[in-house]
Amino acid sequence: MTKILNAFPGYECVNGKNIYRGVDVGRGGYVYAEPGIYTNVALLDVASMHPSSIIALNYFGEYTQHFKELLEARVAIKHGDYDTARKMMGGRLAPYLTDESRAKDLANATKTALNSCYGLTAANFENPMRDIRNKNNVIACRGALFMKTLQDEVQARGFTVLHIKTDSIKIANATPDIIQFVMEFGKKYSYTFEHEATYDRICIVNDAVYIAKYATAEACERMYGYAPGDNKKKGGQWTATGAQFAVPYVFKKLFSREPIEFDDMCVTNEVKGSAIYLDMNENLPDVATYEDELKKLRKNDANPERQAELIDLIEKGHDRQFVGRIGNFCPIKPGYGGGELVRDAKDPQGNVKYNSVTGASDYRWLESEFVRTLGKEDIIDRSYFNTLIDAVIYGSGKGKNRKPGISDFGDFERFVADEPYIVEETVIPDFPLDDDVPWDWPEGYDDYFNKR
Repeated sequence: MTKILNAFPGYECVNGKNIYRGVDVGRGGYVYAEPGIYTNVALLDVASMHPSSIIALNYFGEYTQHFKELLEARVAIKHGDYDTARKMMGGRLAPYLTDESRAKDLANATKTALNSCYGLTAANFENPMRDIRNKNNVIACRGALFMKTLQDEVQARGFTVLHIKTDSIKIANATPDIIQFVMEFGKKYSYTFEHEATYDRICIVNDAVYIAKYATAEACERMYGYAPGDNKKKGGQWTATGAQFAVPYVFKKLFSREPIEFDDMCVTNEVKGSAIYLDMNENLPDVATYEDELKKLRKNDANPERQAELIDLIEKGHDRQFVGRIGNFCPIKPGYGGGELVRDAKDPQGNVKYNSVTGASDYRWLESEFVRTLGKEDIIDRSYFNTLIDAVIYGSGKGKNRKPGISDFGDFERFVADEPYIVEETVIPDFPLDDDVPWDWPEGYDDYFNKR
């Protein structure tokens, strides 16, 4: 039987931080990114990372075997091996597999049960899954330590790891050998990797935002002799993760080149702990000077008579119409009756004030259903969306608040062109599976569970 490795030499929990190999791997999952443009990027994903960690740690003691059987049953159902699934867990799942067309529902149900068990292990309230010694979310910690270990091993073999997100790794210019290496490496720690997709090209701007184009299934067949599932379904298509690239208007205009529809010019806004209002003040007096004066008087708690006068004057410059905590809006050209999108709040003295909804300042808005019903698509202010497009291409903001765009990393026109994006001086490592780089397997088992 293969020994499952649970040792991560050098790991320390220092002042609540999980320090390993010189970095903080986090308390909920390891995240890493090298922003830039890359090609031939393999996305390898751990199947059921947290449940696999639970099993490797024998977290539930004598009950861990039951948990393992549930995980194995889910895998069998997911892969369509229904005959095996019907026999597992003492045949308990057989009654729910009489209609194989409903098997996906059962797979989802078992996934929910498995993930719920993990969630309860890290809960701060008493429950049967919780171990009071587990102050450091050991299950997520094990996965994070493994992913950092994997990153170092892949980089040691000359490959670029451009992104790690909890249970997945993206490797640029990935060869069949490095993909196989990752899968074998994962098995040593009880993790099963799946080659989920290969991207023909990708631009990643931070650890949570990227735009990528799937390689075609034919290209994958030439590279690997098979095509990952996502490439079979979405080969040649674009995919966006993160709001910067996923705004429908932006995504269609720059990447998928699909026709722009009315819904693509609608923006959903939601606030918490307050409400949204449309201030229909376009043709009302400008009262900004009065508002500044009132703010100063309130701050100094001065001249209550003047404050009362200012409040009356200010109200003449506003017509706030209540929307609610969430609404769907269209940006409207100036002069066509749009309102400022604001939310209510309170200043330090407890007085009600109104601030612009995030991302809505400098534009006027109407509820999208109103615009749709009246057929007023021609008054939608597309300059709002063009600003978002510019941010994707050229970046936005300044200094510490600057968000990079695709042009920060390469030629935008080349990146979105139909032709292959070729990175100059790309060096693909010559890495065979029997290379001389040591795997450095630790001999013992560190009891890192109790390091808090």
